[in-house]
Amino acid sequence: MKEVHLGFQEDKLEIETNCTDEIINKIEEYININYLKHNLTDPSISRQTVSNILLVNAVYEILSLQKEKEESGERINKVLSSF
Repeated sequence: MKEVHLGFQEDKLEIETNCTDEIINKIEEYININYLKHNLTDPSISRQTVSNILLVNAVYEILSLQKEKEESGERINKVLSSF
């Protein structure tokens, strides 16, 4: 179980995952930055709902970037190995 600390509320999101601490830190950073960036302080929407939506977006974006990084690394290794 990993915890994501949210700067805009006292609660923490608890996630059951095998992700590394590095990935969890990126998710935490993404949520906190985007909450402030988009000024998501609308009182008609609960903070928990906003947190969950940002969590889903963070996981998608970060894992997509991680996959892209791995694919690029594989391509670079193939090119380097041909020399």
